[in-house]
Amino acid sequence: MQRDRANHVFSGGHISKNIHGLDRHIPEDVRRQIRQECGFGCVICGMAIVQYEHIDPPFAEANTHDPQKIALLCGSCHDRVTRGIWSKARVLEARRAPRTFKQGFAKDAFDINTPFEAFVGNNCFKDISCIVRKGRDQWFSIEPPETPEGPPRLSAKFFTPNGEPTLEIDRNEWRCLIGVWDLKVSGSTIEVWTEPSNLMLQLKARPPHGLEIVYLDMSLEDTRILVETDGTVHLTVNGIEIDMKNSRVSTADAIFVLP
Repeated sequence: MQRDRANHVFSGGHISKNIHGLDRHIPEDVRRQIRQECGFGCVICGMAIVQYEHIDPPFAEANTHDPQKIALLCGSCHDRVTRGIWSKARVLEARRAPRTFKQGFAKDAFDINTPFEAFVGNNCFKDISCIVRKGRDQWFSIEPPETPEGPPRLSAKFFTPNGEPTLEIDRNEWRCLIGVWDLKVSGSTIEVWTEPSNLMLQLKARPPHGLEIVYLDMSLEDTRILVETDGTVHLTVNGIEIDMKNSRVSTADAIFVLP
């Protein structure tokens, strides 16, 4: 780490403090407000993997992290603004009417390839068609590739314990509805919060062959699915409980078959 004459602090090629001594790190409560106001995605294109962009003034001249003057931008849109191809005025206009509010969700996609493994708690499922089958309905399904070179196609819907939809995976593209309290993407981890102290879903991408459900508390009609932090999977159906822990299942049609 080194300092220049203007007392900027450089770390990893980036200014960590500006001329006013403002730290580049935005406090979490401010970041959450920005996420909520921007609809959890890039205000221009709606993608969910984002960066925080100081609009006006730029970070180098800002005195505070004013959430009203910061927008979410995906890496691609952010790069266009940084290079001067797009104007700050375009970002400001999009900040007033974020793309996610128009489409109803923030989205991105998983990198999934054959052979695909689903990690649910500390259980591993490989070469399966779905995790839960109930009659003709199935939850967390994996379809074979459309072409020999294509990826397997993962689909799933996640609901709150009250049955409200939150996040959907449709053939490898995931979409989080803007009605959730918070969507937080940190590294390869995706978290959906329904209240300030209520984590409902935590997913972790494990490219190129896996996806992990680290934590989940949801209801699927009369079935509750709970994946606890200790790795245990609990299913409760009409008062009957089914538990699974430290299991590996390969080549199965469905893990849980419910009446």
